[in-house]
Formats: sequence, structure tokens, C-alpha cells
Amino acid sequence: MFPTTVWSTIRQAGEHDVEALHRFAERYRPAILDFIRRRGFAAGDAEDVCQDVFLRLFSSAVLAKADPARGRLRSLLLTITSNVISDHGRQTKRQLDIRPLQSEPAERDPDFDRAWVLHLAETAMGQLEEEGSSYYQVLRDHLSGQRQDRKQLWHARRKLIAAIRREIAMTCSSYREFEEEVAYLSPYLRPEKKT
Repeated sequence: MFPTTVWSTIRQAGEHDVEALHRFAERYRPAILDFIRRRGFAAGDAEDVCQDVFLRLFSSAVLAKADPARGRLRSLLLTITSNVISDHGRQTKRQLDIRPLQSEPAERDPDFDRAWVLHLAETAMGQLEEEGSSYYQVLRDHLSGQRQDRKQLWHARRKLIAAIRREIAMTCSSYREFEEEVAYLSPYLRPEKKT
């Protein structure tokens, strides 16, 4: 499972393989853009910053040097995105209502992690739809507020969780890293408690 992860695409993208660059950007752009928007950027500014993130990833040797043994893909993308946001803030003379980056280590940021998990869930839902799984419709109907058979909903959730776990596995290089990543992201997969 792990040798055929997204890291092979990252290596190809690092070698400036145009198709791999496109696949990489298409796959991770939504999560990065969502995170940037959560930082308070207006839509147009968020698009510009997101484009700068991918320019930095693609024009420098970041992807060529990326090594799964040195850290998680999520952490790499968070670090690059955070640096671009900081640089953008320093370069911008006008005052923007942008949330400052937290002083947490670059490997952790609740906003980025929420955006990342949402991206994983949307990708997993898309896979269920592509497969023609009947569970896709059960989940869609449930999310739109329609009552569902509890047993079908339970099976649909298990299918979705399995698909999300496959997505997580694609970014990991070992079973241990996979288990750590699942444990770390699990709180974001639970519904938020209403206060």
C-alpha cells in the first residue's frame, strides 16, 4: 500500500513532470485555498496567495527535495503555505483583516487540519460516487437532512471512513506513520459539538 503513495507523484512533480505537477495541484489546491480563506483573505487575495504557494512549490526545489522519511505531506504543505502567508503579510503595505499565524509548530494548525480533513472527506465521497456506490447517495441524503435507515447509514459511514483512510495512506510512507496520522486527524473527523 505505502510504496505506491502520492510520494511517487511528488517525485515526478519535483522533476518538473507537467502531468504530475497538474495532478498534484489539482489534488491539494482545495485544502490549501480553504485554509487561506480561513485566515481572513478575501476571495481574490486568497486565490493569489494560493497561486503563490504552488509557484513556490513548483519553481523551487521543494518537491524535488521532499522526502517522506523527513515528515508528513500535510506538514510540508502547511509549512510552505504558512511561509507564503507570512511573506504576503510583510509585502502588503495596506492593512488587511488577516488572522495572524499561531505560534504553534508548523506541523500543527487547527484551521489547516480542518481544511485537510474536509479535503480528504470530499475526495473520499467523490470516490464513492465514481464507483457508483449506493452508499454515496445514502450519505448525500443524510447530509442534506433526509432520514436514513440506520443500518444503511452505518454501512455508508464505514465505507466513507475506509475511503478516507485510503486517502490518508496515500500520503504516508509506513504503517506506523499512517496510524499516527489517523490518530492525529481523528478528532477532526468527528462532528463538532454544538454549544
